Amino acid sequence: MRGSPLLRTFLIIAALIVSGIGFARLTHKGASTTGTQRVEVSTTGEEIPAKVFLTFSEAAGSVHLNSGSEGILLPESPGNGPNMTWREFSSEITIGKKDPVIYLKVLWSQDSGNRRFAKLVVEAEGEETFTHVFDANGDIDDFVELPF
Repeated sequence: MRGSPLLRTFLIIAALIVSGIGFARLTHKGASTTGTQRVEVSTTGEEIPAKVFLTFSEAAGSVHLNSGSEGILLPESPGNGPNMTWREFSSEITIGKKDPVIYLKVLWSQDSGNRRFAKLVVEAEGEETFTHVFDANGDIDDFVELPF
């Protein structure tokens, strides 16, 4: 029975190799094996124009909005005086249909120690209006996936 453990080890290794090859073929999407392959993404018809509105619970010092490859530093909307605690921002962006995600980073003007929020409203052509509230104890650095 000395050959039996060696035979079992060989069969286990062979089974692992065969199942690994099978798993690799199942998960592989058919990329070229003769070198690297470049993938070019066409954006024609792949983006949705949208209007974005942000409302903040306190005055924001810096606001960065990003929808995939397009980053925007939002300008302050008219009508917000320096003594107001609420700030509103708006802009127009394009949202990718393949990756409909919005990233938001808010750095507050002052550290009040309170929980703060930023309300996001997205109005995209041909889509329902989307609303989301980001909240945090400090600065906001978060993202939301849109249902488009």
